Amino acid sequence: MKYEAGMQILYDVVSKGVFIQFRGRSEFLTGPFASRHEAILAAEDYCRRMGWGGDDHQK
Repeated sequence: MKYEAGMQILYDVVSKGVFIQFRGRSEFLTGPFASRHEAILAAEDYCRRMGWGGDDHQK
C-alpha cells in the first residue's frame, strides 16, 4: 500500500527503534527490533491502527 503524503518511517540502527511521522503526529517505537524489516512492519501496523488505509486519506 502506498504511503500517504507526509508519512515517514525511519529506522534508527543505533537504538534499533523506529521513528514515525503520520498525519502531523510523531511517534518513536523503542523496540528494540531484531531488524529494519521488523521495525518497518511495526511502524506500518501503528499507522494502520491510526487510520492508514482508510478511504478518506488514500492517495
